[in-house]
Amino acid sequence: MRKGRISVQDFTVAIIGENTKTSVDGQLVVISGADKESINSRDDDFLEKWCEFATRNKVFIVPGLYIEDNYLCLCLIDDRGKVVGVQKACHINKENFPELIRDSNLNIIETPFARVFLCADVDIYKPELVRAAVFSGAEIIISVQYIQGNRCNESMVLAGAWQNAQQNCVYIINAHNFGGNIIGPCETSEDLSGFIKRMGSEANSISANLSSKARDKAYDSFPIFKTLNTDLYQKAFKQEGDHL
Repeated sequence: MRKGRISVQDFTVAIIGENTKTSVDGQLVVISGADKESINSRDDDFLEKWCEFATRNKVFIVPGLYIEDNYLCLCLIDDRGKVVGVQKACHINKENFPELIRDSNLNIIETPFARVFLCADVDIYKPELVRAAVFSGAEIIISVQYIQGNRCNESMVLAGAWQNAQQNCVYIINAHNFGGNIIGPCETSEDLSGFIKRMGSEANSISANLSSKARDKAYDSFPIFKTLNTDLYQKAFKQEGDHL
């Protein structure tokens, strides 16, 4: 069960575009989301390419959404080019991916800098799932989404990644096909907005240092887990997992 304070190392995270040619700044790199056609057409060469990238640049990397065995997936590749964790989407937008099926397992991935949960596509809009991941030990949430062009607006970020960062007092790296944001509890950002860095559609990359001290300070100001009935949550999550 998740404790209030976390023991993550301070580290630098970057969101970059798939075709970015600049050098990589960060220990953890997230590739901003692709369009639906690209996601549907990705094959074995897709992961091989990013495994080579991770090895060459000595970074951990989340290369974006891909489909495997009719599941929508995210994976984490370590700095030696090895896939160290895979998360299948627990919810599917059937309008975008009508043939895919959903999973019911949450996979918390150990890394040198934090325990990571990969949040695939619309799972970021399921607060009960994100909280289940946090209570299972996740310290950093990496969210990659596909958003339809006519539905991309600020409210989608606020209702998903931003809201979950505040409700669970965690950092969330949120990448999508129109850019991305590095988000944390409001007190971790200079302007107290919760947006540590923003990446618009015209930008190639953003990066930020994520401080465990700043996050713990935010938690001390609003110790949300102290007010929760954790035993009740554990029972609810077990029942939810049985029916996902």
